[in-house]
Formats: sequence, structure tokens, C-alpha cells
Amino acid sequence: MISKTSLLDIISGKTTGPLAAVTRLALWLMTPAYRLAISIRNLKYSRDSNAVAKVAAPVISVGNLTTGGTGKSPMVIWISQRLREFGLRVAIVSRGYGGQRGVSGTRPNDEALEMQQRLPDVPQLQDPDRIKSAGIAIEELETQCIVMDDGFQHRRLHRDLDVVLIDATNPFGFGYLLPRGLLREPVGSLARADVVVITRCGQVKQSAIERVLEVINRNTADRSPRPVVCQTRTVAKRWLQFDGQSLEMDEFGGGPAIACCAIGNPDSFVKTATLAGANIVGQKFFPDHHSFTRADIESLVRLAREKGAERIICTHKDVVKIAINQLDGIPFFALQVELGFVQGESAMLNRLRELMQVDVG
Repeated sequence: MISKTSLLDIISGKTTGPLAAVTRLALWLMTPAYRLAISIRNLKYSRDSNAVAKVAAPVISVGNLTTGGTGKSPMVIWISQRLREFGLRVAIVSRGYGGQRGVSGTRPNDEALEMQQRLPDVPQLQDPDRIKSAGIAIEELETQCIVMDDGFQHRRLHRDLDVVLIDATNPFGFGYLLPRGLLREPVGSLARADVVVITRCGQVKQSAIERVLEVINRNTADRSPRPVVCQTRTVAKRWLQFDGQSLEMDEFGGGPAIACCAIGNPDSFVKTATLAGANIVGQKFFPDHHSFTRADIESLVRLAREKGAERIICTHKDVVKIAINQLDGIPFFALQVELGFVQGESAMLNRLRELMQVDVG
């Protein structure tokens, strides 16, 4: 069985040779069926207003065009924080992919666990039926605004503001729909967006950003009004341990470290950590939303011992799952990051104020 990492190397063209070429061809031959299914689904929601449910509070959707990590969680956190600053009651609804089901119910997934720490006053409801979750939030929690995480393709729930994220480091999923590429739907779907946010701009050259802007402009030219286009970067804030202890960026030091994570875009995490001053001497990645086992922990400890690492580093989403400060005596830290705007912050704030009818003054 091909691992996700190996498959990505094949899709991207990094892996060459006859077998890789045949695999890419096979995946490409499956793409038309996926395209047809997506087209039929989008046509249904575009033409049948009865297929879309509207709830009694504004809904802000945060989503993307591609699979994998594009920085949705930092954007959901940023929007929720701004709405709370407006004095509004906010709730986050999501599908809850990767949550663990047990005898006492479903344990929240890693994204929800992280947000519980970052947004203690914002309820989170995870259920594949996001219409039901939104209704509960409004009726029982008196929520004034719903933020729907990963909602661009979830068109059953009406949204009043559609925010779509594009990762500057891999903006359009290698140029193909699933399964040949990583696009969940055609790039032309950007015409539905009210706000388009290019994330991780600090990790690419300006010329790459300009190419993304050209694609956005081309695919939204007929939309009225034109969507707000923002540029953001990932800002490293502090090194955090599970129990809440933390080190500021200049306190961490440059001792050798092992990097591990179970997220959609591990390379971006490594780059962010490196730019933040981490001296990474080894790395081990796991599938997105992976539940760490004892064997996984032992493999990390072995790698750290082999490389002479003084600490093991991960993302905030990972530390809330591993839930420990040390692995066999080796300090375990998460890099806590925030969203930083390069361009478009004022325009984004204005859209939120207009939607929620908040006095600009």
C-alpha cells in the first residue's frame, strides 16, 4: 500500500520513473468521474434554493480549494477573536474529522482541542450535520454568529460570508482535481468566494504570490462585488508545553531538535519552525489527524537519541493529543503560531463589521 507521503511525491512529480508515470496516468483517468460528481453537486446547490438551509444567525464559512492544511485553524481563531472583541457570542461548528468515538461519546479532534485552549469562551460543536450543530448553538447557547470550519464544500448550510484560503506554498494542488491532484473542486469555484486569503506568504517569493493573484483575478472577474483579497503569513509566537508552560521565541535557544507532526502540510511546519530559530536535525511525519500510539512515541524517542536531540518539537494540534511535557526525559514543545496580515486586514475587518452590523466607530 502506498503511503500518503509517497503518493504526494508521485502526484507532485517528485518521484519519477515508469511506475510513477503509470500511477499518475491511472489517477488522471479517475479524475473525470470526480469532476462530474462535483459538477452535479454544485449545480444542485446553485439552482435549488430549497437544498440550502438558512439558520437564524449569520454564518461565516472558512474553507479551501485543496485537501491538506492551508491554515484554516489560525483563520478560524482570528475571526472568532475579532467577533468576540465586537462583543458578540460566537460558536464554531465543524464536521469533527479525526475525532475519537468511545463509550462516553465522541472525543473532539485535534483542531477542536487546540481551539479550546486558544478560545476558551467560544463553544465548539462537532457533528457531520452542521445544520443541526448551528441550530443547537443558536437555540441553546444564544449564539449570534456561527463560524463554520472547513465549510466551502459543505453547501447545505447557507453562509453569509464565504472565506476561501489558498496556501501560497502549493496554491492549486499541483493543478489537478482529486485524485490526480489535490483540488477538491475546480479553481473556477473561487467565483463563489466573498473573501480570498492567500496564506503562508512569508514562505514564498513575491513572484509566486503574483501568479496566485493572477489566477484569483481571472476566476473572479465576473463576480459582483469582487471578493476581498488578503495576504497573510504565519507568525511564530511562543514555544508551548502541554501544561501551559511556555518560552518566548528568544528564550528557546538553538539546541538540536527533532520535528514531528500529524498535519496536512508538514513541510510548512518545518519551514516555520526553522525560520523561528529551531535547529532541526531530524523529522518524522504522521498522517493528518493521526492518533499517536505508544509505538509512535517510542519511535520519536529513538530518533531523538540517534540524532542527539535535546528536545522534540511539534505543532499545537499535536501537543494537545500527546498530552505530555517530556518524552522519556526529552522536553516536548509545540510551536504556537498566529495569523499575521500582510495585506487586506482592514478590508477583512470591514466585511465582518458590515455582516454583523457593528459600528465602525
